[in-house]
Amino acid sequence: MYDVFLVDDEPFIIEGLQSILEWNDYGLRIVGQAENGEAAWDILKDHPVDLVVTDIMMPKMTGLQLIEKVKQAHPHTRFIILSGYNEFVYVKEGIKHGVENYLLKPINIDEFRSTLENTVQKLDQSRMHHMVELHNRDILRDNVLFRWLRDRIHMEELQQRADLLDIHFVHPYYMVVLVRPEVRKDNEMDYMKQDEVASQAKHLMDEKFGGFCVREWDGETAIVLGLYNREDKQEAIEKLVQWKAETERNLQSVLEVTVGSVQEGYAKASVSFDHAKQVQPYHLVRVDDSIIDCDEIESYRSSRPSSVQPETEPYVKLLYARNKEGLREQLETDFERLSDTDGVTPRDMRNFAVELLIAWKQSVKGSAVLQLNDERDWFDDVYHIQTLDALKDHVLQVAAHVIELMSEPEDMSPVVRQVLHDIQERYAEELSLKTLSQVYNINPVYLGQLFQKEVQSTFSDFLNKTRINKAKEMLTGTNYRMTDIAAKVGYWDKSYFYKQFKKYVGISPKEYREIHSAANELA
Repeated sequence: MYDVFLVDDEPFIIEGLQSILEWNDYGLRIVGQAENGEAAWDILKDHPVDLVVTDIMMPKMTGLQLIEKVKQAHPHTRFIILSGYNEFVYVKEGIKHGVENYLLKPINIDEFRSTLENTVQKLDQSRMHHMVELHNRDILRDNVLFRWLRDRIHMEELQQRADLLDIHFVHPYYMVVLVRPEVRKDNEMDYMKQDEVASQAKHLMDEKFGGFCVREWDGETAIVLGLYNREDKQEAIEKLVQWKAETERNLQSVLEVTVGSVQEGYAKASVSFDHAKQVQPYHLVRVDDSIIDCDEIESYRSSRPSSVQPETEPYVKLLYARNKEGLREQLETDFERLSDTDGVTPRDMRNFAVELLIAWKQSVKGSAVLQLNDERDWFDDVYHIQTLDALKDHVLQVAAHVIELMSEPEDMSPVVRQVLHDIQERYAEELSLKTLSQVYNINPVYLGQLFQKEVQSTFSDFLNKTRINKAKEMLTGTNYRMTDIAAKVGYWDKSYFYKQFKKYVGISPKEYREIHSAANELA
């Protein structure tokens, strides 16, 4: 609804305007009225509206004088002039001030309605333009803060961008807190609450802290808390615990909150971010739902017997060398050592495996392809495995997956990695730049340009190629009907599937199946 204010020194004109049409039908509501320009200005100077319908000749202050004052105070307000004077000088002045229309009394109802419709269209366009500007500004701001937390921006450039975007680093210490909805198996509702979590986090910053909220590409929210002393960390955690409980009640969802270290100066915020990221996997093995604090985790790890703690560095080196056989030999050696150690329990064996998985996850921490659901499978499976051989096999399977991730191009942005993963996993769904841009809080045009730049293919072309390749596998490896295959790879229109298949393969799906069937018979 847009707010309308009526101004006329003749009461019956105002009464007539109120009853002449159903204002709500146009998305308008009358919020006030005045009998002259001066009285109207007393109200409008502090209470802006979207549209003013005003007479032109009134005592104390004319309509044109009122328009000039309101325009200076509230440039986005629009005006319609009503007048009993068909004087060119008034029309000229109205045009000068950019009024929507100059209507003569008595009012022509059809012309008045048409003027209101056009005005509402302009208000809609203006509001949308403003929303796009704000959205693009938010994207730019988040991108700058995103690079800051990953230490991917020079301090000089950061300060320039900060001045432009009204980002102020005024605290002597900073601490990063990562927040995300817990993702459980077969439970997508928590995943869809990311926008609400980000909104609640911003509300927390506005009310109780100084700092910033950054919406990450993978959907989680980074809260950068500004502190005046290192000792303020405990008080901050107590406030976070309270906020977490309140937010979980409001959203009916469990939150995973991870606290990084306190660092001196905004230039070291990336260190706190890294520390929070490093201990984030402990949510997957923590039996309670408390906040994970990197300092507490480090204390816990240092207090454990050295015999049940893996030396992760040799494993990481083997990962980077893509040496699967070396990994197997290292695992055999370490598990044999553990088996021969007095007092070691099956739980210690599993915890040993978990520590390895955490170290490996951190080795590919820059990859957005590493999905929460994948991680949860890794850790859940560890605690359901019953034999040592099965445990070793599981860890090796994870290692193979990590090696695959580490083989991907390092210069690919996280959001494009995520889109590629979505295409591979969800090609049968209705995927588009518009829907994915909403999930990742990014402008769809920018996402399309970024995808084409880094993948060397348009989004739609890459998606179609993926679907057609999956269809080729089904055509040669199953007995599914053509209609079923089309649906299973994301084409609900059979004729469109045929058209796309022939475009990319050169022959029809039926011909493709027949050729491969004949080749198999000859073999």
